[in-house]
Formats: sequence, C-alpha cells, structure tokens
Amino acid sequence: MFIGVTGGVGAGKSTILQILAEKYHAHLIIADDVARNLMNRGKASYKAIVKAFGEDILQEDGEIDRQKLSAIVFQDEEKLSLLNGIVHPLVRKAIIREQKRVNKKDPERLVILEAALLIEAGYKEMLDELWAVTADPEIRIQRLMDSRGYSREKSESIIANQLTDEEFRRNCDFVIDNSGTLEDTEKQIREHFERNHY
Repeated sequence: MFIGVTGGVGAGKSTILQILAEKYHAHLIIADDVARNLMNRGKASYKAIVKAFGEDILQEDGEIDRQKLSAIVFQDEEKLSLLNGIVHPLVRKAIIREQKRVNKKDPERLVILEAALLIEAGYKEMLDELWAVTADPEIRIQRLMDSRGYSREKSESIIANQLTDEEFRRNCDFVIDNSGTLEDTEKQIREHFERNHY
C-alpha cells in the first residue's frame, strides 16, 4: 500500500506519521525532506536553482542559502513559480524512486508519503489511498501558538489560506479527526485498517 497523508497546518500530521511508523512499521517519505535534500550541493535541484537565481543565493560553503532564496520567492509570484517548476518534478521523481525501492525490498511494507500539498500537486493518481488529517480550528490555532510561537492572527491567516476540511473530505479516501486524544486517533486508524482488511 502507498498512502498519502495530508492536512492543514496544526492538524497533527506528525502524530499520524508516528503512529503509522511505530504501530504499523510504515516507511515514511516526507516530501519537504526530499525537496531539501535535492537542494544540497551536487544534488538534482542544486544546479538548476543556482542557474535560475544566480550565485548570490549561495553561502560561503557553496550551499544554497535557503533563507535568502525564500526571501526572493515569497515576494515574487513568478519567481516562486519558477522555483516550484524546478523543484516539484524532481521531488516527484525522487518519491517514486524511493517508493519502488522499498516495494522491491519489502513488498508487504506500508509506504506513507506526507506532504501539505498532495491534493494541489496532483499526487492522488499515484497513491492507493489519500488520507487527510483534520482538527478543530481552535485546537489547530492553539497548537500553532504553543509549538511555533505564532500569534493568533498569524495562525488564523495561515489556516484561512489552506484547503478547508470540506475540501479535504471531498478529495480524500479517509479523514482522521485529530482533535481528541492519541488513543482516539489510534482507534480511527486501527478501525480503518480493519474495515479495509489491510
């Protein structure tokens, strides 16, 4: 099984990943980590990014200064588009490669792909199932304030710019409500697996 896990900020995707890794021996692929790794010197995205944005974005050690790059693209829609056009296809290839590698080594092993934009980036067709993690907005705001030190306004603004729970429900095969206890969340996952005889 190749399952995608997505959801809005503060919904608690990392909790779900932890449950799947610990209780179901799942192999985790984190899209952000894949993207970060591909930007390292000598890796697939590195040359194309430096060519597109110039050597001003490099640190003294020759690695890409991610903060500098972020500052450039977040002020400019076209440059963000350019960066995504370089990074996304390479990330997708790397994810498919990793999933095939794990499948070949251990065909029975559950592979989980986590990314905030699985729906928007069109990953659904390559997955057996797409799961969404949701939580009560107030709980999400509180989590962001506690764990990241965001203000209420910043938290609300980020949540407002992401897909709604309704959109996640419409696009996903299974929705986990992560508003309650860890036991409650584990129970939803266990029952889903039992129902579908995985």
